[in-house]
Amino acid sequence: MKAAGFSVLFLTMISGVSSAAFLATVEFCGFSDDGKYAAFEQYWIADGSGFPGAEAIILSIPDSRIVWRFKVPWTEEMMYKNGSYVYYENSENPARQIIHEEEIPYFDSLGISVHNEGVHCICHPLTDTGVDDSNAAFTTWVSSPTYNGPEYNLSILNHQEMPESPPDWLTMFDIPVLLELNMSNSSGDTVIHLLDRTPLEGYEYVSSYRIRDVYVFRDSLVTIILNTTEPGFEGPDGKFRMVTGIIDY
Repeated sequence: MKAAGFSVLFLTMISGVSSAAFLATVEFCGFSDDGKYAAFEQYWIADGSGFPGAEAIILSIPDSRIVWRFKVPWTEEMMYKNGSYVYYENSENPARQIIHEEEIPYFDSLGISVHNEGVHCICHPLTDTGVDDSNAAFTTWVSSPTYNGPEYNLSILNHQEMPESPPDWLTMFDIPVLLELNMSNSSGDTVIHLLDRTPLEGYEYVSSYRIRDVYVFRDSLVTIILNTTEPGFEGPDGKFRMVTGIIDY
């Protein structure tokens, strides 16, 4: 009975405040010294409730597999100080502070550092409305203002696929998608190809992906950060997903 009541409350809330979504902020935390791992963090404040949240993720670069994920949801202790309700700006997000305390020793043990950011090849925030959100071209390093290559082309596809047993509330949102990503060189040869065969844990209900950032380390290790749109407690949320790969020459 308690679970059913919560389900009704959840559906009522998301239908009543569908415009009260949140847009997370993302930070790339760098590659590891040995080139085996990359990490990023994201953090957010829910627009309607003011609840803070944050997570940090480490991926294995060769297979884009999550090897560590730490998420901090809101707690009642975060929301009140001296008996008064606190509404945070995202720059003061207390969940992010907790993430930092947890991630720094782990990052240090793997040699992950912001000093290993590599070349930031692409940056397309949501305010950059003039770009193609599913295709981009870039070079992996620049030695002079007249440098023209090598050039790579990145493209993503959103393949709609409804889960076998979708929850009832999913009908209020767009159909989820599986991600396909392709990176090719100037000759048209594929150098990286990633395809979600089944929904990945944590991204089961993403309804769209968009190219956000590309980082290249040592001219061959690639991290791609994508904007995601997914269902949230207070409406569709804007979050991020990171994928990685090694350029196959």
